[in-house]
Amino acid sequence: MTHGHLVANIDPLNLKEHYKDSPSLSKKFRFPDEDLLSLLDPSHYGFSEADMDREFSVNMPYNSTIAQRKQKWKLRDLLDAYKEAYCGKIGVQFMHIQDREVCNWIREKFESIQFRDVSEKERVHMYTRLNWAHQWGAFMAGKFNTMKRFGLEGCESFVPGLKFCIDSAVEEGARTFVIGMAHRGRLNTLANVVRKPMEVIMAEFQGIQPKAGDETVNASSGDVKYHLGTTFRRRYGDSGHEIKITMMANPSHLEAVNPCVQGRARAEQHFLGGKHEDRQTVVPIVVHGDAAVAG
Repeated sequence: MTHGHLVANIDPLNLKEHYKDSPSLSKKFRFPDEDLLSLLDPSHYGFSEADMDREFSVNMPYNSTIAQRKQKWKLRDLLDAYKEAYCGKIGVQFMHIQDREVCNWIREKFESIQFRDVSEKERVHMYTRLNWAHQWGAFMAGKFNTMKRFGLEGCESFVPGLKFCIDSAVEEGARTFVIGMAHRGRLNTLANVVRKPMEVIMAEFQGIQPKAGDETVNASSGDVKYHLGTTFRRRYGDSGHEIKITMMANPSHLEAVNPCVQGRARAEQHFLGGKHEDRQTVVPIVVHGDAAVAG
């Protein structure tokens, strides 16, 4: 959990293997050195292959969701469970955080997700959302194939992921969401998450002005279609709660969207009355692409 992010599977292009014989590029990509990686090898602590199927009583000095699931673990199963939590598609580095409560919260979330039983209904629901994201992108690519769309190709799971985050927040009492994001996947998010009418998006592609009084889009802005934002209210899911989702208009300097989102969210909180409980119903969401994270 301290060093697991160093071997997390976040190298889809397999750059480490490709550039392993190039000292300059290896340094550029900041691959962890062998001494540090040796700390993740069971043999470093005196265990051999013969020990892998032995059972051990596990007594962690901290709250570990994995260790607490049963009193005795086979070493192989225990290692696999921790690899699943910390060496998968997401690398998490958190043990440096001084606040133990925060550390325990992160640890619980990452360690317990592998044991969550996802029902058939939930799986179908997530697949349906994924399919909507894919089909919308495919349709727009065929319909407007000569125009910039900044599609989600290869990252369609972003849409059901974002919708799942909103699901969880609504269950906890959130009612207003303010989203800021860059170009990639923006039109798909507007259509499938914010629910900006698809006919309005397609009208913008064709250069058709929306009808007067249409509050879903600022027709007079003259901006490119993938910069435009919108606000939409709707009844949400089976709960029937009314929620409000705003996608902020995108500035050309993408980093400028961060304070815009924070300011809009703070204004929404202010007009709710300023009580702590009311302010918690407003959730700002800032989405950055992989290049921004690397930068």
